[in-house]
Amino acid sequence: MAKIEVAGEETELIMQIKSGQTDALRKLCFLYRPLIANIKKKYHLRSYDNQDWDQDAMIICYLAVKDFDPKKGNFASYYKVRLVNHANTLLRREMAYRRKAWAKAISFEAAATKGMNPIRRPETFLPEVPLSVKLAELVNKLSILEVTALLIILGLCQPEQIIKDWQILPMTLVRARSRLLQKARLILLDSV
Repeated sequence: MAKIEVAGEETELIMQIKSGQTDALRKLCFLYRPLIANIKKKYHLRSYDNQDWDQDAMIICYLAVKDFDPKKGNFASYYKVRLVNHANTLLRREMAYRRKAWAKAISFEAAATKGMNPIRRPETFLPEVPLSVKLAELVNKLSILEVTALLIILGLCQPEQIIKDWQILPMTLVRARSRLLQKARLILLDSV
């Protein structure tokens, strides 16, 4: 007798939801609270809490009501299948290969309580003076041969062509490059 009352109430709530009454959706979800709780227990998702499950269950319920055809079966079975399929989709997404690192990640607090120390990266300091100012200062302190060595490093000139045009030894170009790098270190790293 109670099952017939639930079926009649369920049918009435489905009709109300289809006509646009949002309060009926809450009542219908309340009827299926044990089903929703059962699925929550079976599928543990790291990123989902009770509110997420309840919200998804309500959305799936609404979509199931919109698609439900009473001639093809009962609503409870249809809703359960839709909810389980949604949970499987969420589980597949969470267990995907590209998310394995995220699934195994732990918080810094949990790592600290387990005695794990995070990897320390060397701290790098950004210069307070803009890089363009520092580069202009560097170029102003370079000789013409050192500027040419900079152009070679940047790939704008070919060393063979410079050696031929300027009639210099290859070692002269190597020394100019060395002086350039030394000046660059001094100027660009002095604010660190």
